[in-house]
Amino acid sequence: MAGVQCTARMIRRLLTLALVASAACGEPPANRDGPGQPRPGDLPLRGTKTIAPMPRPDVVLRDTDGRAWDFRAETEGRTTLLFFGYTYCPDICPIHMATLAAALGDADVEVHASVDVVFVTVDPERDTPERLHGWLATFDSSFVGLTGTPEVLAEALAHFRYPPPERSGAGPVYTVGHPALVYAFTPDGLTHVMYGPDTPVAVWRHDLGMLHAFPWDEVAAVGAPEGAATSGLSTSGSGTAGATEGAIAGAPTATPGGAARVGDIAVTGAWIPAPPPGSPAALYLTIANLGTSADTLTGLSTTLAAEATLHRMTTVGGMTRMEPLANLPLPGGDTVRLLPGAFHGMFSEPDRARFQPGATVGVRLVFARAGAVDVAVPVRSYDGGR
Repeated sequence: MAGVQCTARMIRRLLTLALVASAACGEPPANRDGPGQPRPGDLPLRGTKTIAPMPRPDVVLRDTDGRAWDFRAETEGRTTLLFFGYTYCPDICPIHMATLAAALGDADVEVHASVDVVFVTVDPERDTPERLHGWLATFDSSFVGLTGTPEVLAEALAHFRYPPPERSGAGPVYTVGHPALVYAFTPDGLTHVMYGPDTPVAVWRHDLGMLHAFPWDEVAAVGAPEGAATSGLSTSGSGTAGATEGAIAGAPTATPGGAARVGDIAVTGAWIPAPPPGSPAALYLTIANLGTSADTLTGLSTTLAAEATLHRMTTVGGMTRMEPLANLPLPGGDTVRLLPGAFHGMFSEPDRARFQPGATVGVRLVFARAGAVDVAVPVRSYDGGR
């Protein structure tokens, strides 16, 4: 009597088809390249799918050990999450890394082992190999840090149709523009999906599990198909990866924390994400002007950092930049929120011992009409707000 042999390939394929059927929620049957051959584009991923897949960039950078790192060769056959950022960023960069670390930390060991997280610095002058290695290790020691010359970095960014990194501000405390998206390259050598900093842990868990279960050995590794997208800005669908100016939808929210009131101004939900060593810290909160007259937040300060400033994030041409603000208008009867990816406070050179999860930082906010108010702001982990 003939027996039935279940191979690992068959099990993965059956699991993928079951996941597709359950997640599609009544969508039409998936198209296939051939009899029984699944297509990566049919996976019901929750990130934002590219209009057409893009190939892995053919670029050689250097890892934190100074070794030449051929991106295409080193990541061949693996799921690779690529992000361009810098360690002095107080907002989007640590949010991405902390969220990925939380998602992979909760994932099965096999899923974690199948994923490479690659962080390419756009600030090689300050992000020395030692600093880059230590910064990434605070999130997950398996994350790969890469650097390169300005020419090589420009080449890597040009693959996605981005301009070279651009500095803003003078002196040592400058900011650098960079893409806000994480590109997911799959074992077929292409990227089918991208993720913005608003991507919650649950979405990462869902998609990484699906990508791991998919039978990639049945899909030939190929270059970009005819008509493939060559720009990271070409997306479709209603996923979470769209990087746009303004507040990040679904961004981390703090449980009720630091609150205070002065005159008609009420401050609520203040919190500080614990920064990695040597990095600036961000401040998020909600300000409600309960009166009818306009007011203005003219500044903030703390004795536990060298400098406190206001900023906003803007995205132009796919590159996200942090711009300093002299003040923040508060219309009468309106509410203004300082959120990841939008308005936020920044503390340069924060006291590392005091900016730890569970601690409280005293912050003074100064308003043009209402005056000054002191807020006891709790410090929390990034993933604690998701």
